[in-house]
Amino acid sequence: MEMVTKILATTNEVSLKGGNRKWFEQKITDNVRNVLEDLHLEKVERPAWRVLVSFSEPVPFREAARRMATVFSIASIMPVENVGHTTDDVIAALPSRLGGLAPSSFAVRCLRSDKTFPKTSIELEREIGAAVVDLKGWKVNLTQPDLTVHLLVDRDGFYLWTRRVAGPGGLPRGSGGKATCMLSGGIDSPVAAYQMMKRGVRLDFVHFHSVPRTDPASLEKTVDLARILARYQGRCRLAMVPLLPIQEQIVANCPARLRVLLYRRFMVRIAQRVASRFKGRALVTGESLGQVASQTIENLAAVQAIARIPIIRPLITLDKQEIINTARRLGSFETSILPHFDCCSFLVPERPATRSTHQELSKAEETLDIDSLVSEAIAGIEMITIDQPVPWSEIPIPPGAEDPS
Repeated sequence: MEMVTKILATTNEVSLKGGNRKWFEQKITDNVRNVLEDLHLEKVERPAWRVLVSFSEPVPFREAARRMATVFSIASIMPVENVGHTTDDVIAALPSRLGGLAPSSFAVRCLRSDKTFPKTSIELEREIGAAVVDLKGWKVNLTQPDLTVHLLVDRDGFYLWTRRVAGPGGLPRGSGGKATCMLSGGIDSPVAAYQMMKRGVRLDFVHFHSVPRTDPASLEKTVDLARILARYQGRCRLAMVPLLPIQEQIVANCPARLRVLLYRRFMVRIAQRVASRFKGRALVTGESLGQVASQTIENLAAVQAIARIPIIRPLITLDKQEIINTARRLGSFETSILPHFDCCSFLVPERPATRSTHQELSKAEETLDIDSLVSEAIAGIEMITIDQPVPWSEIPIPPGAEDPS
């Protein structure tokens, strides 16, 4: 198991910020500290464009990387070693650092943060590269190397690393405002939530259910999904809304082909009331264009026509495999595919409308007492505070962070 005492991480978009850049950087530092605080964390520093994490005792890199991969704005994560202040120190550290590796080719890449160091980056790359060839006999390939030996020249010495794990990127959590996400028990909506969190948005959630006509286990499943997402943003709230009375009225009084769209319009009416309670400025959904009959452009427009706040659809252009890939990466996929029916798969017509209009849906709703149905649903809401995220072991280790074979 690879053990480390230092980790270097880079950030991306934050470096483009202007006068409020220091505020963003402090958010990143705080968020890194929060996820690592129980891993013998010594300190988190923010020199220039990077984050430098130091531990008082060696910790497993895979575990530290798993946690840091939940910190939005982190672009890459590297296990590093401070190998001294001179090139002789670097060369002396090569046998232990490169032991066990057998690449087909290699290159050396150097960054010089300390511009007072007397040698240029190119000179250092040539000197250290020659030492690697003498030591290991590896072939040099400067365009597509199998292994890259990285060096950072800083004021406190040379940092050396050979592995780079991709972080999630994005903006620090809490930097992008608040919204309310309509969280189903499926694959898509947790991914939509993740994509919004990646833009710094803090989310609360609303879930619609058809209990007792559907399995109560679907409620537990939704709570589990919210607990997974809480690993990426911290504490959140989940409103459980009974939709069954509304569905029964729609089935009894409205054209079957419009059922799903009418369900969706009621969900929007209720969700924006919940968002107001949560102080959310927008609704977030997991809709993807054309994925199902209700998600054509015409139907999306007809449903959205009754909204009073923006509806954001982060997955609108993604195909199912792209969504599944992200679900696996964030750790929600296995929970999402548990076979529990929810309100979105209940009382669905065989031939739903694919091109409706606002006027057509409004006409169908004339047979319903909209205000009473919405008020009844609001009165039946169960509010749950999600303040216990899932254990870290349920969050996937990011690709590239596994122990070398």
